[in-house]
Amino acid sequence: MNQSNVRVAFCGTRGLPANYGGFETAVDEITKSFVKNGIHCAVFCRGDKEQNMNRGTYEGRELVYIKGSKHRKLDTFISSIHTGLYLIKHRKEYDFIFWFNNANFPGILLTLLTGVRMAVNTDGLEWRRAKWSPPFKAYYFLSSFFICLLCKTLISDSVSIQNYYKKAFKKKTQFIPYGAPETKAYGSEMKKEILGKYGLEEGKYFLQITRFEPDNLPLEIIKQFQHSLLGDLGYQYVLIGLKDETEYAMKIKAESGTSGVKVLPANYDPTELTVLRNCAYCYVHGNSVGGTNPALLEAMQSTKRILAIDCPFSEEVLGANGKRFTIGNLSQVFMDSLHLEDQSLSMKHRIKLHYQWDKVAESYKNITQEKSANYVVVTTTHEGAKVTS
Repeated sequence: MNQSNVRVAFCGTRGLPANYGGFETAVDEITKSFVKNGIHCAVFCRGDKEQNMNRGTYEGRELVYIKGSKHRKLDTFISSIHTGLYLIKHRKEYDFIFWFNNANFPGILLTLLTGVRMAVNTDGLEWRRAKWSPPFKAYYFLSSFFICLLCKTLISDSVSIQNYYKKAFKKKTQFIPYGAPETKAYGSEMKKEILGKYGLEEGKYFLQITRFEPDNLPLEIIKQFQHSLLGDLGYQYVLIGLKDETEYAMKIKAESGTSGVKVLPANYDPTELTVLRNCAYCYVHGNSVGGTNPALLEAMQSTKRILAIDCPFSEEVLGANGKRFTIGNLSQVFMDSLHLEDQSLSMKHRIKLHYQWDKVAESYKNITQEKSANYVVVTTTHEGAKVTS
């Protein structure tokens, strides 16, 4: 098939611009590469009443707005149904459809009726997330089970997720991780301005950028920072990500201004975030459920040190870099981190070898051509010879 004539749909995310999370960033990066190679991309977005069912464009990508739900926990479920119905009606417009997140099961099921070739990025182990009630956890698990039975091609963004699907569901998935974004250039005046804006001193604060959800552990982490003595030593803990005023988020917000804790709104300014990461003493990663987390990749690209929750996903992404913690030992780990060496060069090197968006996009393109993803990781042996896997 001539790739210049291929039309690919990307469904199941909040769409573009990528102002929410990892899936949106992945769709942004993959479709940018596709467009450069002459592949038409339609990105399905959650729209408001005015945008619903209208189309737009964003940097060469077609945007299709789909109605969601006012109820936050039902938004993905409802929007997936509307997306699936749209795809059935417009099935002749697409040659391939990518779905992201098994929670979109109704839309994925409807897409099977279109006869259009499809692949599903499974996401992480959603049923383990603390924010979900038992009925929602059951829905996520059963959705994943049936998707494994019904869908030919599944994508896992980490080897740990891939291994879980093979063991629990007896399903082989294609491994394609995420990539790390390029960092934004800035001058000394810009750095001074941004640090001044947030009242920060270079090298004197810890940083966490995350959605305020229990499985990302923001509340638990700031409590442990408060229990450590770092606040008394002049260090601050900067937590970025306040968006929805949930009960959990409000508990976090209430801690701002105590013992060096500073809670800030969600921030999508790439230059500001690059400066804040570069100037932090250490980045803290608490995402305990999921696969290859984009926030961790961004931190590896632009911070000097990382403390990460002790779990298989952190181990897979960081390798020998960073220091692991549990909530039980974190206050001591905070203090011990004052003796950590700068690992920025080592982490950048690992990113270069393992997590590149151009390789990610190429693997997604292979999927559209009914090939194996064939995501290639370049590693270096202790003798210095390069091998691929």
